[in-house]
Amino acid sequence: MKLSSISRYLRPYSMIQQRKTTVNNMFASALAPFDDYDEKRVAEAMALLGQTNLDNLRCVYCNSGAETWDHLVGLVKNKKLNGYGHQIGNLVPCCRACNSSKGNKDWREFLRSRITDLVELKRVEQALETYLIKYATEVDLSLVEAKYPEEWQRYEDILAQIIELMAEADRLTPQLRTGVIA
Repeated sequence: MKLSSISRYLRPYSMIQQRKTTVNNMFASALAPFDDYDEKRVAEAMALLGQTNLDNLRCVYCNSGAETWDHLVGLVKNKKLNGYGHQIGNLVPCCRACNSSKGNKDWREFLRSRITDLVELKRVEQALETYLIKYATEVDLSLVEAKYPEEWQRYEDILAQIIELMAEADRLTPQLRTGVIA
């Protein structure tokens, strides 16, 4: 760590800059479909990924010890729910380094940056594609919007109100901050 890294903390905190993405992700994630935990089904899914030791899962991207679960297809794209949500087929064992590096990138693109052996890359890509198709169903938000137009609009209005309230609070903080340090 460099001495100058402290500079990013020595500035005013902005709710809208620091948390707008968090709020958008929260609203999208709340709509995400999810699977109930079924140990047998999860074990079958892991077998499809070649995970034979269920007490010591491996990262699907680099084969190191898994420490977390990654959403193969990211939950949010353009501030909207995307992909498959919290379904078994969209959750893969992952190490923290790969999960952090992947972020919201396309899993195929990320996988190609991690596996250089073309035969191994093809094998893992095919396994992940099969896994996704077999254990997850893609979300189509347009169907939800069409079925519940009033509720959908209200949901989006609530999100917009929260974002606007955060921006309003940010506009008030400079004056209030002077009172805190006065």
